[in-house]
Amino acid sequence: MSKRLFSIYKTPLLLTVTLIITLIAIKVPREPLVFTYIILGALLGTFLLDLDYIIYAFFLEPEADFSKTLTAFFRHGDLFNAFSYIQYHKDEIKEKTLNSIIFQVVLAGISLYVVYSNTGFFIRSLILSAFLNSLYRLSEHYFTQTTDEWFWALKNKPSQQKAAVVGIALFGLFVICVSLF
Repeated sequence: MSKRLFSIYKTPLLLTVTLIITLIAIKVPREPLVFTYIILGALLGTFLLDLDYIIYAFFLEPEADFSKTLTAFFRHGDLFNAFSYIQYHKDEIKEKTLNSIIFQVVLAGISLYVVYSNTGFFIRSLILSAFLNSLYRLSEHYFTQTTDEWFWALKNKPSQQKAAVVGIALFGLFVICVSLF
């Protein structure tokens, strides 16, 4: 089960591990608890965007077939198959709240605020990891030419070139946030 889950989240987890190494190298913490906060926050940030499917299943459309199956997995405590089900059927939901440009811009603003403020390492690494994984999901949509799904909340959807410019600008902002960590 865990091998299948790892194969699904291989790239996001590799990005997260790279981010963890980078954040630890930037901060060079002297306390072991700081290592733990950075690692746990970044790992939880990897799965933050998948809460979108849980919100959809439990609150937005609880009567949809996707929602009924997903709630059955959770009711039986089968988290591995729940995450596998989410990954295999993620294209059935078109208007995702957390997987959109609106949330990504909000996450970028929160990232800037968090790195400039005096918040804990857990929150900083959680937000930066979620921001990194949202950039990865934007790139997935870009390369599969489904950016309309990412920009679903906008009245006028940008072209592929404008979506690339947005992605590059957000990535530049992410690099700035990591350097300020």
